[in-house]
Amino acid sequence: MPGDTLHPADERALKLTKAFRDYDLDTIASTLGVDALSRPLAQVHSNLKQVFAQAQVDEIDLLQPPANFHAWLAGPLATPNRGPGPLKINTLTARVVTLRVLYDALIQEGVLTTNPMTGYPNPGSEHASDPIPDRADITQLLATAKATSPDLFAALTLIDEHAFQVRELLSLRWSTYDPATGELLRARTVTTLSHGAQRALDPLLKEAGGPLYATEKALPIFPITPEDLRAQLWKACKVAEIPHIALSALRRASLRDHPARMASSGYSNDQAYRRALRLAGKVVDKHRKDEP
Repeated sequence: MPGDTLHPADERALKLTKAFRDYDLDTIASTLGVDALSRPLAQVHSNLKQVFAQAQVDEIDLLQPPANFHAWLAGPLATPNRGPGPLKINTLTARVVTLRVLYDALIQEGVLTTNPMTGYPNPGSEHASDPIPDRADITQLLATAKATSPDLFAALTLIDEHAFQVRELLSLRWSTYDPATGELLRARTVTTLSHGAQRALDPLLKEAGGPLYATEKALPIFPITPEDLRAQLWKACKVAEIPHIALSALRRASLRDHPARMASSGYSNDQAYRRALRLAGKVVDKHRKDEP
């Protein structure tokens, strides 16, 4: 009967939906086409094969991803298609952009109304003239800093594990950090720090007078200038007997080596600030209750 015939757009939507349920990346890519995806279909397959393969193993619905999608996604995005990792930043960026474009194409098809990649950060770019340091050199640098300067060690740890920019790092204040949960208000988001980063901050927080005093006074976490930080880093590299590592290069190494850490945030500015105020209030209230 005529009423049983689907509109061509509805047929495409059903075909795409079924392909997602079957984790059939080839069908999805060929149905959307080169023009919609802005790249060759072979490249789409190469960039996204790990995402679809891991989603099938973990039973992740890529059309209706779970709340922890960004945290989960960082794993397969950083998984090499062959050989040992880690991926180059340019490759990781290409994967992120390809997945974002694929979801945009699905919105154009009427399959989705929002892009699940919204808020997921681009890893950045890699320049041949400014190489990223080896992980072994970074490990040696951190060990040297830990043995000589708690401030430098904490700063380098936050850059290494959470890709802080220098200006963002040096603007941090204790009033935006909750040591009970490890949550830290960044320039635009709230990040849950790794256990290593939290431990690195512990002696600095104690030196600043403890959570209550440092929070109420809104003391800076790193009371240092960018120039002094770079000078300390330069000296530490010499002591560690490694090539000089620029702060910007250390940040790019973070994006290369710890991609999952970049998904530990994701709040809008307004939400982040409201949550930060609540976190700061909880810290103050908790310690007031603990006072004799």
